[in-house]
Amino acid sequence: GPLSPILRANDEANDEAERRSLLQESEAEGYAGDDEVSAMNKRPGAATRGGLLPRGLRLLLLALVAGVALLRVSSQWLVGGGSPPPCRSPRLVSHRGFDQDERSAPSAASFAALFDSGVSSFDIDLFWPAQGTAGGSQLFVGHPPTLRALWKLPADLPDTPLAELRAAAGGAGALLSLDELLSLLRARSWAARPQQPAATQPATTLELKYHTRPEWPAMLAALYGAVARSGLADQLGVVAEGRAGAAAHRAAQRAAKTRVPIFGLLRDVGARRDSAGRPHADLSALDADAALYDGWSVSVKLLDSDLVAAGGAHAKPLSVWVADGEAELEAAWRLGVESVITNRPRWASGVMARWRRQCERDGPWPQQPGPGG
Repeated sequence: GPLSPILRANDEANDEAERRSLLQESEAEGYAGDDEVSAMNKRPGAATRGGLLPRGLRLLLLALVAGVALLRVSSQWLVGGGSPPPCRSPRLVSHRGFDQDERSAPSAASFAALFDSGVSSFDIDLFWPAQGTAGGSQLFVGHPPTLRALWKLPADLPDTPLAELRAAAGGAGALLSLDELLSLLRARSWAARPQQPAATQPATTLELKYHTRPEWPAMLAALYGAVARSGLADQLGVVAEGRAGAAAHRAAQRAAKTRVPIFGLLRDVGARRDSAGRPHADLSALDADAALYDGWSVSVKLLDSDLVAAGGAHAKPLSVWVADGEAELEAAWRLGVESVITNRPRWASGVMARWRRQCERDGPWPQQPGPGG
């Protein structure tokens, strides 16, 4: 297949090193004048060493050739507003902090196992138990509908006392609190930091559920209090739904004297559908609300080249959820999104490692529209 931009860049780097060597040689010996060049050309083998052109002119021509080649490589990389090299895979993010092929709920052990396997980015849901009971002001890790079904609870999690939640989960250590999660992330932050491609692309994003309940503002304040105490604000992000949600997060951040990137939530439920029934993001609304967010958390069903271009136009990253099959994972790869969120991080890691090797060997895949059309 054709050489990838990365391989072409390596070739150009080698050529540049050779040109620098010639330049250093010329500076050490001094540029040859016309008389000296004429004398050199009369020596045996002079034509094979330097040709009939003065050294200074040869260096100028080499520099021009290098500039043209570098411009060609740069233009390929910068098409579409600064696209990354095509063989770069999206960052892999664990959805909910456990691998669904191995476990059914998050725990300290599930996070530790993912860290040990090389996964150090997470997309986490948070909830709280019934207020006015022991532990009612604490936040815990888990996706509420999934946990309620798993534990067969008669009431929703915010209406269930913490003691009942612990009993349903299997004991005191079965629930992971936000404070415990932050302590674990702090202890393992050496593994999380190297994978951050940009300041607006945090290692872990947090979404506080139940935003329509009256307790939510107080629990949002509790969330940011914990973030401020943890010292991990530079590694964290939050997911907010709608303008009101974004405004509430900004206000809570100001009150806690902390700053955390906010990702706008783009759901496929309720999205506009085309004649084939495929959902599409409202790009006009995305443009209008761009100043509210530092990036977007996007349903993979909405993913298409237009959405990626819109994110790139605002220089803000897209995190795509949930890619649990090869078709979704491949679409995220081909379209060049920054992060892909999956319930199967071990499987996805293996698949993307195979694709990276294939890409580096055969060249990048052509871009395709994605699941959304």
